[in-house]
Amino acid sequence: MLRAIRSVLGATAIFFGGALLAQPKDAPQAEGYFPLKKGTKWTYKVGDNEVKVEVVKSEKIAGEEQFQVDTKVNNDPKTTEWYVIKADGVYRTRVKDDKLDPPVKVLPLPIKKDVAWEIKSKVGTQTITGKMTVVNDKEKIKTPAGDFETVFIEGKDMDIAGAKTTVRLWFAKDRGIVKEEFILQTNEVVKLELSKYEEAK
Repeated sequence: MLRAIRSVLGATAIFFGGALLAQPKDAPQAEGYFPLKKGTKWTYKVGDNEVKVEVVKSEKIAGEEQFQVDTKVNNDPKTTEWYVIKADGVYRTRVKDDKLDPPVKVLPLPIKKDVAWEIKSKVGTQTITGKMTVVNDKEKIKTPAGDFETVFIEGKDMDIAGAKTTVRLWFAKDRGIVKEEFILQTNEVVKLELSKYEEAK
């Protein structure tokens, strides 16, 4: 199972990786779905394993406030991503030192059911293409951290670094992503569910 987790997090490092976030209360343009305050932490259950995500810092890059988010699998550092909030959505801009060209939108703003957007990006020699859709803006789900009403976003059969992968994300207000699913081209499903949320002090 851990091998599958690492495979998925590695393959999707050019797309989501640690996009397990929420939004600061002083950033209403993100509708409360992305706390990017330094020190905010999320813990996710993946079978018997844990994925931990933390907002490490923010800094001005090319005139924009960008946020660094680090992801660990069972305390093993896995990847670092950077995010920026724009008028039309939340974008992932970098993976470690590599820029996403162009940045990848992970959450549209404003959030509306049936809104869809095309993705065609690359980082280094890897590419990602496909279409993301807001399937439901009021989907109720259960996780180890509790029950949530969420925004459900899906990308069916995305081409991520040459591998067909379906990506499903559930965003809860003031929590960020509370659940993720990756359906691999082998039909194996890797599921991450929120078990603990720690708001920055």
